[in-house]
Amino acid sequence: MPGATGSVKDGDPLRRRIIQEIARSVVAAGGVDNIIRALVESTTRGTGAKGCSLVIAQEGERQLSPRMSCGVEDGYLLGGQIIADHALRQVLKGNPLFIWDVSGDPRIIRREELAREGISSIVFLPFRDGQGVRGIMRLYFAEAKKFNREDLDFLNAIAELGGMILRIAEERELVSRDAEEARRSLMRMREERRHFLSFLSMVTHDLKSPLVAVQGYLKMLLRKGADRLDERMIQGIRRSIQRMDGMMELISDLLELSRLESGQVLAELKTVSWEEVLSAAVEMAHELAEPQGIGVTTEIHHPLPEVFASDIRLQQLIMNLVSNSVRFTPRGGRIIIRARQEEDAVTVSVEDEGTGIEADKLPHIFKEFYKGDPDAAEGTGLGLSICKRIVDMHHGEIWAESPVPETGKGTRVTFTIPVGITCSLEDRWMLGEGRGDTVIIRERTEEG
Repeated sequence: MPGATGSVKDGDPLRRRIIQEIARSVVAAGGVDNIIRALVESTTRGTGAKGCSLVIAQEGERQLSPRMSCGVEDGYLLGGQIIADHALRQVLKGNPLFIWDVSGDPRIIRREELAREGISSIVFLPFRDGQGVRGIMRLYFAEAKKFNREDLDFLNAIAELGGMILRIAEERELVSRDAEEARRSLMRMREERRHFLSFLSMVTHDLKSPLVAVQGYLKMLLRKGADRLDERMIQGIRRSIQRMDGMMELISDLLELSRLESGQVLAELKTVSWEEVLSAAVEMAHELAEPQGIGVTTEIHHPLPEVFASDIRLQQLIMNLVSNSVRFTPRGGRIIIRARQEEDAVTVSVEDEGTGIEADKLPHIFKEFYKGDPDAAEGTGLGLSICKRIVDMHHGEIWAESPVPETGKGTRVTFTIPVGITCSLEDRWMLGEGRGDTVIIRERTEEG
């Protein structure tokens, strides 16, 4: 049989031969294009065809473009339409077309060219799925060829399989294009964020210097010239100093936010002792709370492990929580700092006996610039947001409870920091690709 390979035995059922060829080729192939080529080549070999070509329907079936061929010259494949329009329309509706005698069939419009190619019969198989025809596979035979009903049904099934494969190919191409566009958008957003954070850092830094100078001058004026100022002027200067304190706090928080967002603090990651971090944080907590008449107690379960982290940020995290508790805890109240290792993480909580947080406000407290009382003079609405950024940087979790379940009053904020790896692929990108620095990843095991 012309065009057949040595692996195909005459007398074997057509179904078995084609399935074997497809299975053998698909197993060795990878990717949609390879699978389609395997389907075309396997069908050609399995049917004993002289050649085969696949054209793809585009623009709502108004245009056919070559996809691939087997045993057919490229010049012939690109030569144009070979059947009449009315016949092509039937194929594009999903109806197979069998031309047993090319030389005498009026539906063929390029008979002389087909005769020169030595083609006697052609089978047109529409590659279709539930949404329509996606392509046409054309099988060319050197001798007059006829198939029985079972063979034709099976070829029709092969065409349906091809239509499904083409649909998968189209969907993958769409997904691939969408993914590439999303990647480009993400890169643009990252670049825009870098520019914004750089601008924010520059502006806040430039604002801080003149504010410090003006604030210092006002304090000196209040200290040395109070005897020459009336009470109204003194109160005005004091209010100005207080407002500048608030502005300085906001500027400091914005600077911290820009550093955390831009990944600058990743350079601070190193092996640190939780014992030392907590010792320093507790000492600062006493200094912050006791002048306000608030007691600080600790419940720390020793020993605590070392972690790969930023000791500066962990202390800042605890102090931000303590500062919040001091702000809302009345004189005579108490703040409790707890810490213990639980499996592969260290859990720390700061609990107070303050006014607590209303239930409807609790889900929003870690958002940027969120203040439970928008009219409150104190606070920038960034403290807890910065806390969350620090915890996220260390790949931990943070949450709040109010009132505290055991006491029915106050607020308890808890966070966990994992003991193991705390430098992710995103961190590596920011340290390595984004900054050009050497990336060091530490990993701790149970043996230490």
